[in-house]
Amino acid sequence: MEREDGTKRFSFLKVEIEYYFLFILTLILSIIGLVMVSSSSMSFGERYFSDPYWFIRRQIIWWVISFGFFILASKINYNIYRKFSNFIILILIGMLAMVFIPGFGVEAGGSKRWLDLWFFNIQPSEFIKLAIVIFFCDNLDRKYRYKKQLKDLVFPSFLVLIIITILIFLEPDLGAVVIIWLIVFAVLFVGEVRFKHLFGLGFMGLVITIGYLFLEDYRRERLFAFINNTTGSEGASFQSYQSLVALGSGKLTGVGLGNSMQKYYYLPEAHTDFIFAIIGEELGLIGTLLVVIMFILFMFFGIRVCIKAKDYYSRIMAAGLVGIIIIPAVVNIAVVVGLVPVTGLTLPFISSGGSSLFVNMIIAGILLSISKRSSMPGEIKSDRGN
Repeated sequence: MEREDGTKRFSFLKVEIEYYFLFILTLILSIIGLVMVSSSSMSFGERYFSDPYWFIRRQIIWWVISFGFFILASKINYNIYRKFSNFIILILIGMLAMVFIPGFGVEAGGSKRWLDLWFFNIQPSEFIKLAIVIFFCDNLDRKYRYKKQLKDLVFPSFLVLIIITILIFLEPDLGAVVIIWLIVFAVLFVGEVRFKHLFGLGFMGLVITIGYLFLEDYRRERLFAFINNTTGSEGASFQSYQSLVALGSGKLTGVGLGNSMQKYYYLPEAHTDFIFAIIGEELGLIGTLLVVIMFILFMFFGIRVCIKAKDYYSRIMAAGLVGIIIIPAVVNIAVVVGLVPVTGLTLPFISSGGSSLFVNMIIAGILLSISKRSSMPGEIKSDRGN
């Protein structure tokens, strides 16, 4: 088959290989998630809901819904999102604010991160990651890209980011804020924002984060426990200690699927934040390396989509979408192996949680949409800002 310019197009072997690999990787990672949630959550379901299959059923339902939206997002032209970027971000900011309203917000573990929608709960901070990428990409393309003036970056993009930061800090959820800022800076870097602007705004974000980090005793305690490398069965390092015990118990091949001991209340959040540790315990080093390799491949083919993107907007959007998946994955795995302090972040596609799975599947679908349209022979590259 030939393009209009006479060059040959190999739909599978060359042009659209990223599409197929991203599709397969998303499918495999999400199925691994179903298996590991099934294995790691039964004791928690029995303890808190008197139903060992409580988490499993919810995850399967969310997977079916999410897979449908994954396919739908891959079919929709990604440019349609920018038309509603302002509306989407306003709705999500409103939802973030609603978690503080009695009757709407759901409190768990001392945090108000969930919104009660009667039939199910959602976590707005998961959805805001996608919304902020769409919003920033649209504003960079329309305002900052040509003039490269700081005011076009600050108004309204960073003002919106500060509002979101404050709302998530109030929940509180420091990990989500850090991830959102890192995702934004990935977009800005790929979007060729001037270094002095990038440095100045980054310094401001760092000061805000450090200031917030020292406001509460438990956050300072976690940080100092990590810095001093104090581990044990009690205190701020309890989760990290139990996580390392799980990983060490698995050795090379693991103790066998379903045979974890740490999931029986020894390791808190075994089916969410620390599910990677259960993978290490049950499937061993081989299992953890396979998961890491799949995330590396997802990043590799996601970057290829970014490089092949037809225009500025799709390029920075692809970068932001890859960042939403890879940055939390890197941080989560780093937490589990003790390289960074506990953040409360889940592992994309794999950890239990409907909101996270739903958003991540949509993100993967949008990446497929960008990849598909980058390889369409009838389309031409466009650098227009509208």
